[in-house]
Amino acid sequence: MVMWGAWTVASYYKKQENDVVYLDENNEDNFLEKFKEIIPSRDMVGFSITSMQIKYTLPLAKYIKENYPNIKTVIGGIHVILYPNQNYKDFFDEAVAGELPKDYFDYSLLPEKVKEVYRKKRAQVVTGFNCSYKCTFCINSVRNARYEGMPAEKIKKEIDYVIKEFNPPKIYFRDEDFFQDFNKARQIVDYILEKHNFKWEATCRVNYFRKDLIDDEFLRKLVKSHCKQLRFGIESGSQRVLNFLHKGQTVKQIKYAVKQCNRYGISPNCSFMIGMPTETPAEQEETYNLIDELFICGKVDLLGPQMYRPYPGGLLFEEAKKYGLKLPDTLEDWAAYYDKNPLGDVFDTKIDYPWLSEKNKKRLPFAWIVVHYGLNYLQRDSLLKKIIGYWFYLHWKRRWFGGWDIKLLMFLRKKLFKTDLD
Repeated sequence: MVMWGAWTVASYYKKQENDVVYLDENNEDNFLEKFKEIIPSRDMVGFSITSMQIKYTLPLAKYIKENYPNIKTVIGGIHVILYPNQNYKDFFDEAVAGELPKDYFDYSLLPEKVKEVYRKKRAQVVTGFNCSYKCTFCINSVRNARYEGMPAEKIKKEIDYVIKEFNPPKIYFRDEDFFQDFNKARQIVDYILEKHNFKWEATCRVNYFRKDLIDDEFLRKLVKSHCKQLRFGIESGSQRVLNFLHKGQTVKQIKYAVKQCNRYGISPNCSFMIGMPTETPAEQEETYNLIDELFICGKVDLLGPQMYRPYPGGLLFEEAKKYGLKLPDTLEDWAAYYDKNPLGDVFDTKIDYPWLSEKNKKRLPFAWIVVHYGLNYLQRDSLLKKIIGYWFYLHWKRRWFGGWDIKLLMFLRKKLFKTDLD
């Protein structure tokens, strides 16, 4: 996954004919060596961070301050946007909570590792930013963001470039809601049918599966254009929880959208979330039952259920505060806060939310492991993955999100430096 925030900043300055080097710690071999080699030639170093990345960023900032005090350091990204008033001066010369224009991406800046993924597995084309829906758990709601779609003509040119440069077997249209601007989406699908022949996937919402939007006629067009996967934020199987989260969708719509995808041979990718304030054990079971139903009715990729993660601001965060939730006040505290999460765990596995029982604090963070290595692996072609799948499917049927075998699996994952969910 390319961190588009830092990429677009680097692309912006490169376009202004500046000497720019873009390093992506997630996708660089020997990152630290490259970092230390490049730093002496820089006048300024910028970091784009999420809260979970602070523990990795602070040592780099300290290294610059101690060894190259004349180099200006700037910090930005979603953590700074969410916490603009924190004290960043101890580590950085400037903190920027604003955003640069997101209309240009310089593919030459991408790490070679990413380019190889583009060529052999899947490329990304950014088609839009943010989302206009107001789901109470989402960072877009906290920021009061609005959907910003890229112009269709620009997307077409981007597709042409990526196909010519990388010839990828598949393209992921990176967009928080690809079909929110349905006219744009329709133009892109028509363009693919007219000019290209590649597999593709995109984000979607289940409530778009209705007459005059994603109906049977349009689904046939998606299939003809080689759409292979649509990604949905399902979140919960409880209608009360969906309403509480302001999801703007019903359980009935969820089932219908997944059924339609399966009917037309498009893989539905469904993400789930648990551990929200006010959610009851019975409502968690409704989510588990919905996962069961979707899994049984046809092929589906399941993401999660992952733990709810509080962001400051917004309705759900205010609800969490009623239980006495306190988040770190300083960057050092943030680094220690997420340092509890071991490398190798994709989602948070050590949480201390006051609205959860002690039992659920220990078991719920591992539900995603049981679902992924149980239900998802049962659908894989590999015999080894199917065997693992059958084993963890027994966990799932018993709703047992613990055990020595889970710890062993995550240990092996860490040792093998596995970074994706496949």
